[in-house]
Order: sequence, then C-alpha cells, then structure tokens
Amino acid sequence: MSEEIPLKTTFAVRSLAGEPPASVSVKNLQCLLQHGGRDAWHRSSKTQPCLISAEVGFSQPFDLASESDKLGEDTVHYGSLSKHLLSSIETYTPQGAKGGGGEEEQDVQDVLGRLWEDLTGVQLDGTEPEGEGKKKGGFLGESLKRVGLLSVKILLPKASLLGEGVSYTATAAFDKEGRMTARALQMGVLRVRVPVLIGVNKNEREARQMLITSVGIEMVGVKGDRYTRVEGVLVKALQESAFETLEALGAHLIDRIEEGYVNARDYHVHVEMEKPIAVPLADCPIVEVRRLVKDYYR
Repeated sequence: MSEEIPLKTTFAVRSLAGEPPASVSVKNLQCLLQHGGRDAWHRSSKTQPCLISAEVGFSQPFDLASESDKLGEDTVHYGSLSKHLLSSIETYTPQGAKGGGGEEEQDVQDVLGRLWEDLTGVQLDGTEPEGEGKKKGGFLGESLKRVGLLSVKILLPKASLLGEGVSYTATAAFDKEGRMTARALQMGVLRVRVPVLIGVNKNEREARQMLITSVGIEMVGVKGDRYTRVEGVLVKALQESAFETLEALGAHLIDRIEEGYVNARDYHVHVEMEKPIAVPLADCPIVEVRRLVKDYYR
C-alpha cells in the first residue's frame, strides 16, 4: 500500500510543481450536490447548488495537438473532463457515517475525495483506494505521466449566510511516472460582508463601514464540515472589534479562528480583508495575514 503524502500549503505545492507550459481547465461547472455538505445553517442532507472547477497543468507543451490541429495524447478534452466531473457528482452515494436522522451523511471533503479518486485513481492523501468495488485507475489514466499539477475545487455558493460561498480545494504535484509528490487541501469561507468599526481617521471612529473578509484554512486533515463554525467565529469577532488598523484586526481574527476551529497545531490560516470605501479612487485596499498555527500555538 502506498504511503500517505504529508500536507503542504497550496502555494508550496504550486511552487514545487512550477509553472505548467500548457494546461486545460474547466471553471464553475454547475450541478446540484444532493449528498454531502452542510448548508448555511449547518443542516445536513440539504440539496444545494455546487460549482466544480478543475485545472490540469501539463509538464510539456501541446506539441502534437498544435502541429496536427487534432486532439492527441498530449492533452485532455475539456468536454470529456466536464462530463466526467458531472457524472462523478451525479452518481455519488454516501458511505459510512450516519446523520442525526439516521441518514447517511458525508462532508464536502468526502465529495472532493470522490472527484479526485475518479480523476486520478488515488485518494486525496495519495494512497490507493481499498475495499471491494474500488476501481483502479481514473479518468486521467496514463495522462498523469504528462501532468505536473492538478487542482480540483468545489464551491458551494449558498453555504454561507453573509459571504459568497464556501470552497474546498485539493491541489497536487505529480512526477513523470504519474505519482503524487506533494499535496494541499484548503477550506475557504469567501468574502463575508460585515459592518465593522475600523480605521484611524476621526470619521471612521464614528460609524461602521463594510469590510469584506475571506478566510482560508490549509493543511488540515481533520474531517467534518466546520465552515459554518468558522463563519460564526469570524462574524462575532468582526462585530465586537474596534481596531484602527487592518493589520491588527487580521492578527486578532486568526487568534479567534484558532480558538474556535480545531485542536491541532499544524494548520495554516490565511485572512484577507477588503475595505471598499477607504480609498475613493480604488476598488479597495487589501491587507492579508497568514500564520502557521504551530509557530504561535499557546
């Protein structure tokens, strides 16, 4: 049995893979998620809209396809890729844990794992699937030997009460034998809008202004949909804060997320804050704060 590959950040995996000379992507493929994933109120077994994106980055240019003007072994047909992703979601059936009402319940990571396994033939951690009925290989098959980078994202646009959605993204680098060499797993709570007392100017201390905040949590192998908890902690911290600088607020938000998320030391938190009306001639200033929790764990 193959060994589990340790988690890295998405940035680290993409850096190891390098810039692909050619790639094929499908962005925001629309479907319905009927099994797996909590809704914005943390209720299970609720059908919700789902957007799937996939990026296949090749380690070599499209030499055959570009010279012959025909699809060949050096590329992947985006239409076939789209159909395969949709089929994988439509035929997905939960296995394992039971929900509170007795129904089978799976989280978004399970669904992402199904997509990943159907594409690559291996699980999210790089190990081969086990058990009866587990098919070997995946849609990409031998093409994985020409793939340097693969990324698959699930976006649930209705899974956030105040934001633009929740995302789970798996990213991995592959060697010339088609073996996974590095991987990342990220959960995102995207563009949460909360009126906040923030700023150094006198007028900014007199009224709240809209702040748009996104949170990304990486290197977490713990299963379970925790995005509603993260959003709740984030909104409460923003509503109660009165910082003058986004830099201080960002560090404070990471502190609160660490306390309310998981009891683990090795995950990475990224907070991005947009202040839309602060600079009249710009869309917004943006401040980002990142932290590897084990470096600051108390």
